[in-house]
Amino acid sequence: MQANYEMLMAHERELQALSQVSGLLGWDQETMMPRGAAEQRGEWLGAMAAVIHRGQTDPRVGDWLAKLEGADLGDVATANLRHIRRSFVRNTKVPADLAAELARLTSVAQGIWAEARANDDFTTFAPTLKQVLDLRRQEAAALSDGGDLYDALLDDYEPGMTGAALDTLLGNLRDGLVDLRDRIAGSSKIIPDLAQPFADDLQMKLAHELAETFGFDWRHGRLDKAVHPFSSGSGTDTRITTRVDPANPFNCFYSTIHEAGHSGYELNINRDYLLTPLGRGVSMGVHESQSRIYENQLGRSQAFKPFVAGFTAACAICLAILGSALRMISTPWSTKSARGLSAPRRTRCNITSIS
Repeated sequence: MQANYEMLMAHERELQALSQVSGLLGWDQETMMPRGAAEQRGEWLGAMAAVIHRGQTDPRVGDWLAKLEGADLGDVATANLRHIRRSFVRNTKVPADLAAELARLTSVAQGIWAEARANDDFTTFAPTLKQVLDLRRQEAAALSDGGDLYDALLDDYEPGMTGAALDTLLGNLRDGLVDLRDRIAGSSKIIPDLAQPFADDLQMKLAHELAETFGFDWRHGRLDKAVHPFSSGSGTDTRITTRVDPANPFNCFYSTIHEAGHSGYELNINRDYLLTPLGRGVSMGVHESQSRIYENQLGRSQAFKPFVAGFTAACAICLAILGSALRMISTPWSTKSARGLSAPRRTRCNITSIS
C-alpha cells in the first residue's frame, strides 16, 4: 500500500510543479512579456496544458487509486487521495485537445481583452469571447454528465456548490443589501473628487508600503503592475499585482491590500504540503474571504487610519490621498479590527524613487 501511495505522490508532485511553471508563464504574460509575443505564449501554455492533462489522466493514476481504495494511511494521505481521485475523475471526462485549446485561447484572449479595454472597444474582443464561451460550454458538457452546465464549472472553483444553493445564499442577502444601497444613495454625503493626477511610481511606492504593512513577505514574493490585479503562485513563491490610475489612486490602494490577502493565505499553508493537492487554496470562496477581510474589514476601517497616517507622513501624494480617504471611510469598525497589524515605519516613503 505504502509503495503505491509513494509512487502516486511522486507523480502528483511532478504535475503540481508543472502547474506552477504554467502559472509562472501566465504571470509573466500579464506583467513582463512583450505584447508581440502573445500568440507564441498561447502555444506554450497550450503545450503545457496538454502535458499536464496527460499526466492527470495517466492510466497509472487510476491503477494506483484502485489499489489504495480503502487504505488507512492517515489523515493527510486520505485527504490527498480524495483530491487526486476527484481530479482524475473530472479530467478524464475532458478531451485532451479541448484542454489544450482552452489554455491556448484563453492566453491569447487576455491580450486581446487588455487592448480592447484600453481602447474602450468591446467589439474587438467580442469574437474571441464567443470562442472562449463556446469552448467552456463544451468543457461543461463533458463534465456535467447531462446535468447542469453551470454547476459543472462552478465545482472547479467551489467544490460541492451548486447554482441553486447560491441562489438561496445570495437571496437571503438581497433585502439587506438593497436597503443598504438605497440608504447610501439617499445620503447627503458627497464624496470629494481628487483634484490632481497621481503619478504611477508614487502609487507603486504606496503599494509597497501597504503590502509590507499587511505582512507581505518580500523574500517569497514580489509586487508588479498589471491591467487587472491578480495573485499567483503558491508555496514559497507568491506574486501579486496591482494597477494604477492617475485619477483614482484608491484602486491601487485597495487592490494591493486585497492581493496581499491572497498571498498571505498561500504563504501560511503548511510547508509539509508543498507540491501536493493540500498545498493550495481549498476553494475560491475561502481564498476570497481572506483577501476581503484584509481589504474591507481592515483596510476600510476607522481603526486603520492611524496606520495609513504613519507611513504617509513624509509623502506629499500619500497625504493628498489620505485626506480624501479619511473623508470617504465611514465604516464604524472598532480598534479591534486592526489588532495584529504591526505599526509601519514612519519615514520610508521616498517620493523620488522606487526600490
